[in-house]
Amino acid sequence: MRLISAIVMLLAAVSVGAATRVDSLREAIYSPAPFKKPIVIAHRGDWRSGTENSLRAIRRCIDMGVDIVELDIAMTRDSVLVLMHDETIDRTTTGSGRVSDYTLEQLKEFNLRSPIGVVTRQKIPTFKEALALCRGRLLVQVDKWPHFRERLLKEAAEAGCLDHIILRSSWSSLRKNKEIGALPREVIYIPVLVCKGDGDDERLDDFLANFDTPVISFSFRHTDYHVLRRIKEVRDKGYHVWLNSLWSTFNGGHDDELAYENPAEAYGWLIDMGADMIFTDHPALLVDYLTNDLKQNN
Repeated sequence: MRLISAIVMLLAAVSVGAATRVDSLREAIYSPAPFKKPIVIAHRGDWRSGTENSLRAIRRCIDMGVDIVELDIAMTRDSVLVLMHDETIDRTTTGSGRVSDYTLEQLKEFNLRSPIGVVTRQKIPTFKEALALCRGRLLVQVDKWPHFRERLLKEAAEAGCLDHIILRSSWSSLRKNKEIGALPREVIYIPVLVCKGDGDDERLDDFLANFDTPVISFSFRHTDYHVLRRIKEVRDKGYHVWLNSLWSTFNGGHDDELAYENPAEAYGWLIDMGADMIFTDHPALLVDYLTNDLKQNN
């Protein structure tokens, strides 16, 4: 089913014009064939080297060859989606208060801050501004999405980017169907198995049986959870596996921080575990490893 979907999408892209990088990424994700190297997902853009959820952070991702950018959304008082991780703007801008208390025009008066609090010349982007930059270049994994689902889908459709959108949650199939029902077929939905020990196998069985998805994500504080032994089974069934390198609670310590000293024990370990996609806070470091170190080791 996923392979057929990929072929249909590719033919549709060719029929209306040259296939974009996003078309190629979607084709690869929907195909059960292994990737030549893992897909790189950048958390909040390249935010450790710039300003999180900014257009500049997205541009850096495009320039370095990242495949997917993760962005957070919030809604203004006049119902416009903007990029913002927190409910308030205190931490990342020169303003203060809740996003929902401001109109877009008012929010544009503030400047974004760097990760260490330095005031920049950058402004809070709208979701549509981000999509315009990503269009044809990057897939977009949207976080903080459930409450804004209808608006998100509407703005993505208006921007011609509905097929760029990736949504994730750790919900069971029962809860997902209850909370939001069906999503447009263009949207890639990825269930996340947050490993806890008890009940992990049952949750994974639910994902495999009830979600029409090309990808399953695993998050784990410890590496000895029994369900992690089933990653090979998941891949053998034609799914791709999304693992995180953000920080140690997501990967049993095989994280970006370790990658600075021992990338083989961080990124290499995740790949050996079965990672087809890696979610990172340091995309430049991961891209360099996949381009140089991994090639030399192979």
